[in-house]
Amino acid sequence: MEAGESRGFSLVGALPLMVFAVASYFITSTVAGSMNVAAGALEGAYGWDAVFITSSISIASVFNVVLGYIAGRACSRFSPKMVCFAWGVLYIAGVAGMCVSKEFSIFVLTMIVANAAASAWGYNTVPVLITNWFPTRKGTVQGLVSMGIPLGAGFASIVYSWGLDTWGIDAAFLPFIIIAGVALLLLGLFISDMPESRGMLPDTLVPCARRRMKSASLSTSDARREPATTYLKDIKFVALSAVLGIQLLYSGGLMVQIVPRLLELGYSVDEATVAMLVSAGFACVGSIVCGAIGDRFGYLVGVVISFVVGIVAIVLNLVGGTACVLASLALIGVVTGSADNWPVSICAERYGREGFNGAFGVMLPIIQLVGALGPAFFALIAGSAGSYAISYTAGAVLMAVGLVLFLLMSASFSRKGAC
Repeated sequence: MEAGESRGFSLVGALPLMVFAVASYFITSTVAGSMNVAAGALEGAYGWDAVFITSSISIASVFNVVLGYIAGRACSRFSPKMVCFAWGVLYIAGVAGMCVSKEFSIFVLTMIVANAAASAWGYNTVPVLITNWFPTRKGTVQGLVSMGIPLGAGFASIVYSWGLDTWGIDAAFLPFIIIAGVALLLLGLFISDMPESRGMLPDTLVPCARRRMKSASLSTSDARREPATTYLKDIKFVALSAVLGIQLLYSGGLMVQIVPRLLELGYSVDEATVAMLVSAGFACVGSIVCGAIGDRFGYLVGVVISFVVGIVAIVLNLVGGTACVLASLALIGVVTGSADNWPVSICAERYGREGFNGAFGVMLPIIQLVGALGPAFFALIAGSAGSYAISYTAGAVLMAVGLVLFLLMSASFSRKGAC
């Protein structure tokens, strides 16, 4: 049976990969998210500086990019499944080190390792498996599973608090190890590099004749083996990646500085916290909706919508009033939920399953490098101007510039068929 002969869809076949991917994305937010509670708990237990613990997460952003690049190149040469295992083991080792460390320097080092490994696992490697299994529906599926990112950000501190109350300070991070272990168990038992190896058709995952397939590392595709320098020398490819990074800069910078803006507007801390949950909830919705838009209309339409939504969100925030502010938080959440989907859609549409690994492995680290500037961009402008209203305005201007640049570039970066 060929892929085109079936229009059905096997939920049973899709479920293990979906659960694994959500768990992997959840894990990407656990280290930073848990520090909302963990930093204070560790300061109380060991006398460590809570501010420095939280600040050191920024250092990990650099290592996120480095390991992300390594992940991309590894997926183009080796089995993505085994690369996932490698990052999972490294993450577990890092979190275990965070549990047992009694020296501040060792704790910070293991925290950076765990955070960077989690990023490489979820952001850089899981999309390769998603594209292999869902070459046509990758946007919709990616939108669904990347809900794990805002869920992790929202619930990591709650999970840590439970671990702290249940097992004490030395094992408070243990729940994250358990979650990672379950994810790796699903990966080992039910997931392969290609669905055909499990006797399922791509996209539908309905049964077909089981095939003995070579791993991604043994593919004869020239595109899969394309060296990174091929993409880095492509000025249009690099420029487009950098422009897409503006959306990540926007979303990453605002999501960690929504509360200060709300306090500036006169909201209480409790009200600001509830508003953050609203934004995180809409991030989940935005991830799903934008993924479906990308599949239905292509990445060009989807990326443009994300830029426009981001600009409108800040305009509403600056207008003020409860209704406009809540609407702005919802739209910021939509951009946050969609920003990670577009590089997957672009690389899958242009290069297909065979060339996805090589292109995505270069594009995403460039996006992450630009996105890492987000917190500093908004914080420094707010600090200099004395108002987050000014930094938010600068964010809207930056998104407008990104929109114009993207439209100019898209004419020469046309869509290609994925399959």
